[in-house]
Amino acid sequence: MSTINKVVNLKTNVPGGENQAFAINKQFSLRHVFRAGAIIWCKHKGKDYYVVFKSLTRPSRGVQLPGGRVERNENVAEAIIREVKEESGIESRIICPLGFVYFENPLDNYSNLQIYYIVRPVFPVDVFNKWTHIDMDYSKQHLECWCVPVDKPNSFLAIGQGQVVDMFKKWLIDHKKK
Repeated sequence: MSTINKVVNLKTNVPGGENQAFAINKQFSLRHVFRAGAIIWCKHKGKDYYVVFKSLTRPSRGVQLPGGRVERNENVAEAIIREVKEESGIESRIICPLGFVYFENPLDNYSNLQIYYIVRPVFPVDVFNKWTHIDMDYSKQHLECWCVPVDKPNSFLAIGQGQVVDMFKKWLIDHKKK
């Protein structure tokens, strides 16, 4: 069974004559997971940071950004706020949507769409010290959390998550006050 993958240009007149708008149509795999994730954006003395965590219980998962499955009874925004709290202990508020990452493994008939948002902590976060937290979901994983300066290389992150940090870096550049 093959899936149809279409990219359609929606001819737009953008200054410079570039066509920038397009639509992607893609059928999800039979085993599809819809996930939500966050860049927890912290600032200290004008420098930008984001929060990551590593499971001390499951270290093979690597260093990650907060995120997880969108449950049947919640929307993406609710899932992001819940996942940030579960995985970092940080109470947060949503700033804006950032982008998405799509994974597909046709051999396993599996796909995964992850929607990422930028969130800010409600209360100040110490950007210089690590903290431990017990995941508030059913897994009760022991997590180590810390802040990473945005200008630090992100190759240490789990697969696909460096792309999200790159989107955030671009967002920061695009939104700098001029």
